[in-house]
Amino acid sequence: MDNQMRREKLYEMLENAEAPLTGVALSKALNVTRQIIVGDVALLRSSGKKIISTARGYQLAGEVPEKGFHQEFRCQSRKMDAAELEAELNVVVDNGGIVRGLTLAHEVYGVIQVPMDLYSRRDVRQYMDRLKEEKGPLIVTITQGRHVLQVEARNDEDLEALGEGLKQLGILA
Repeated sequence: MDNQMRREKLYEMLENAEAPLTGVALSKALNVTRQIIVGDVALLRSSGKKIISTARGYQLAGEVPEKGFHQEFRCQSRKMDAAELEAELNVVVDNGGIVRGLTLAHEVYGVIQVPMDLYSRRDVRQYMDRLKEEKGPLIVTITQGRHVLQVEARNDEDLEALGEGLKQLGILA
């Protein structure tokens, strides 16, 4: 099988998968090393394919059904700095979730909605880098760290896992 055929097969496997596929599983199925899979995924992404990496493997972005599993988590942190926000967002994407956004309720400014659509650690990192470049305060600091995190996941199991991760961070209100 040539390189192009392998990448087509890899993408087809992701399209047909009901759960994320690990690099090891893909490498065994395609009889190549895991590093070749990493490279193939990078090439597929650069060609416009929406593949995301989760803690449990690769999957196609947007594979959450229209009637997906949505949940809001009420969060609060006394310190809420950039590192803690990044950890919070990573817990969601590491457990197969998508961070759709967050909502703040401020006494003066009212309800503030922040759309995010973060699918992977890479998305989280890029988001945090943009915040750092702006050199302004984190918006969640105007509500002393209180916010509602909107997430989406493929199933209840993923929602439970990311909820447990947020609980372990100690930020669930």
